[in-house]
Order: sequence, then C-alpha cells, then structure tokens
Amino acid sequence: MSKTEDLSKFRKDYALFLPAISGFYAEVLGRARHFEDYIPASRIPAGFERGLDGLNFLDKENGYFFYDKGLYSAGHAYLDLEKSDRLEWMVQERDRNEITMVGDSGGYQIGKGVINFDWEHFYEKPGDMNYKGKANKTRKDILNWLEHTADWSMTLDVPTWAYLEPQAKERTGLRSFDECLNATRHNLEYFADNRQGKTKFLNILQGTNWDDAQRWYDAVKDYPFEGWAMGGNNIRDVEMTLRRLIIMRDEGKLEGESWIHFLGTSHLNWSVLLTGIQRNLKKYVNPDITVSFDAASPFIGAANGRTYTTARLTSASLSYPMELTFDDKLKRVKGTDIPFPFEDTAIGKRLLCSDIMPMGPNDLNKQGNIAKSSWDALSYVLIGAHNCALHIRCVQRLMALHDFECIRNQPDWRTWTKTKKRNKAAEMSLWVPRNLIYWNTFINELFTSDHPMQMIDDARPLLAAFNNGAYKDGTTALFSELFSEEANEIETYGREDDVLDALEKKIREE
Repeated sequence: MSKTEDLSKFRKDYALFLPAISGFYAEVLGRARHFEDYIPASRIPAGFERGLDGLNFLDKENGYFFYDKGLYSAGHAYLDLEKSDRLEWMVQERDRNEITMVGDSGGYQIGKGVINFDWEHFYEKPGDMNYKGKANKTRKDILNWLEHTADWSMTLDVPTWAYLEPQAKERTGLRSFDECLNATRHNLEYFADNRQGKTKFLNILQGTNWDDAQRWYDAVKDYPFEGWAMGGNNIRDVEMTLRRLIIMRDEGKLEGESWIHFLGTSHLNWSVLLTGIQRNLKKYVNPDITVSFDAASPFIGAANGRTYTTARLTSASLSYPMELTFDDKLKRVKGTDIPFPFEDTAIGKRLLCSDIMPMGPNDLNKQGNIAKSSWDALSYVLIGAHNCALHIRCVQRLMALHDFECIRNQPDWRTWTKTKKRNKAAEMSLWVPRNLIYWNTFINELFTSDHPMQMIDDARPLLAAFNNGAYKDGTTALFSELFSEEANEIETYGREDDVLDALEKKIREE
C-alpha cells in the first residue's frame, strides 16, 4: 500500500477545488515533526508505513494521497515567518514548481473581530501626529506572510456582513456598508504601495444586493492587482455572479493571466456552475483565466467529530453525507483490529477504529487531566485527512458524471420549468439533477450572446434554483446552522468556523 494516490490527475479542465487547509491540521503535523515525542511512535497508526509525514497531501513522493492545489489563511497562520516555516512546513516547504497555494488574507477573521486590529487608529499613516502604527503593523505582517507563502493571495477586505452580524459589529465598531468599503480601500492602498511582487493578488468583491455590489466594484476595480475573488452574495446568487462577469468582460477586467476565486463555496452544484463558467471564459474571453473555489468543510466536519461516509451523487441529492464518528471511551477495547469502516480513501484504508479512539477511561490528556473523549488531537487530523480526500474525489466524480450526461442530454434551457422536488419523471439522468444539465446549455450560449443581460433575465427562474443561502438586506443572521438536517451535509457559508478556532487555540496553549 505504499503507492501515493494522485488525486490531481482526475481533475481535467474542471474549475479548481482548493481544500482550505485547517491551521490545526498543519500545526499538528508541524509539531509532530519538530517536537520530540509530541506524538509518540506508539500512537502512529500501524498502517501508516510513511509515518505522519504521509498526511502531508502536498507531498507527491511521501503523501498517502497527493493534491497539487490548496488554500491557507493568514487568519489562522503564524505571521512570524520563522514559526510559520517550522510549524506550517507542509505549506511552506511544498514544491513551488508543482503545487499552487492560494493565500487568504484573513479578512474573514478581521470582520469577525478575531484578529486584533487597532480599529481606533485604523486610518492613520506614518507622519500623522501621535502615530501609533499598530494597524499598519497588522497589515504589514499579513502582507509579508502572503508574499512569503502564496502564489496567489486575497487582498485584505473588510466584508460587508461585518456591520450586520452583532458580535462582529461589537468587536469592530463598524456600522455601515460605507465603513466596510472605505476600510477595504484603505487596506488596498496599503497593499498596492507596499507589495514586494512575490505573490499575485486577487481583488475581493463584496456586496449583499446588486446596488451595493456595483458600488463596491466601481470603488475597487482599478487597483493594480492581477485577479479577482468573489465574496458576499457573489458566491451565492448566480444571477449576480453572471452579471458581474459580463460587466468585467466588457470593461476589459478579465484580460491577461488572471484568476477568479469564489470564497467558501462548499455546495456541490457550484462546482458544476463554476466549471461551466471557466470553460466558457477560456474559450471566448481569455484562455489564460482560472476559476477556483474553496471549502473548509472536511476540516470543520472533523472538528465537529463528523466523518464523510460516502458521496451521494444522484438526480435527487448531491451531497457528501457526514455522520458522527464513533467516540466510545468507556466501552473501547484497546488493540481492537476492527478496520475503519469508511475505506474509500487512501487514509481510511490505512486506519483501524482504535486509531481514532486512543484514549481509555482513565487515560490522561496533555494537560494531565482525564480525557473527556476517546479522541486526541491526532484523531481530528486523521478524520480531516480522510474527509479531505473524499471531498476532492466527490467533486471530481460529479464533474465526470455531468460531462457524460451532457453528451447524452442537450435540452434547450428555454424549455426549463420548475418541477416538484424529487419528481423522478422530470429527470434526465440517474446521477445528475436536471437543473445542472439545463445549466450546461445555458452557459455554453451566454458568452456568445449579443444580449447577455437579457438572456440572464430570461433564465432568472433557472438561475434562482442554484442560489445558495443568499444574505438578505439588513439581516443579522449571517452564520447558518452548520449542518443541514435533511441531508446531514455540512454547510460552510464562511471561510472558517469557530470550532476550528477553538481547536487551534487549544493546541497553541499546550
């Protein structure tokens, strides 16, 4: 079982899925490498013939599986570059000729108030009377980390939901859309003036409705950056996304080597939507453009004790179901040889159930206390690795099924009508929902149309079927329930989740 499973080779010309690597995941591997006996040899699963280094899926030679793309966030990283090199080595020591890393700037954590920004002196500049410099130090640390770490990086936005979500508003003092936009422009000017040229930047577009999204775009579109990132309702409202892309095309904002990233997009049908967009942008607008999307779902799921069990790809349901993983401290039998039941991945097939539940009833954790769970830190890492591999393959399998079914079925999108949920008679495929097959004929026509905005108007009912938990004007309900009750499927509407923050805080306090 020593061969590395290369998941990159299955990707074809699909939009790039980027696993949003958890800081907890990277740091456990970093500590395991650099701190003697941080994870004792007896704790390493017997099936791990390459030790814990095999969990580094950015390593083509030694990883149990390999994937050549990823996203890592400054909001969860060590901004001290020496510490980052040591404790986040899987990201920093990757083969940069083969592996592309996108860096998130931590705007999400700034909006939440998790990153300690000096909001009182946010706009001060060197030379100002009584200059404090703390806000600029935060900007500098983030900028330097991005330049040191990433091939492509997000600019430092202050997302518009930060003035709507009560806890974020309390921490930051933000009270309006304009305050978020003005703060973002101040950050953009700092990045433009102080960048070193070691990374290419993606200018983040925010907005809740079309009017404020247009205001944001007009305010930031001329900064000298190389690509774009979509946030706010640009990653939830398909109509808004398409209108924005048409405007950007017509204004020449998609020329040259460029990249468009969609932040925190975990819904499977969006992998199909974004692949259709990428293929048509490459064909009709710019052959050097890349479209990507990320999700932290595999690691958020693990942090919540949940395992991806399989991929559910049918015309009735597209999901990666997650179930609570076994955690039975009192009845656990040490040395059990029961195989990990979800063997779909290069990680799962190497595990036993006991590898997930190492802690017995009276075992002490690293703080010297009797553990409350049969899990330890490595348990979360093992499940996260399994989830990550399965998530990647789930996206790829859906795209292959979609391509096949779109050869067999090419309906005119104008004939689409809404049907009752789970109407099997209306479906064209066992595997792919009819809406995605209609989408294919629509998107393949859009970028050649002489009247694309009218075409979007005409397709509004079809496009609305893909909308993904869009924010409403004035809402304060930014953060949805983490799991949908119907499909037991993880939902990630942000770039990270509080449960990962808690895990990272815990490990850094050890």
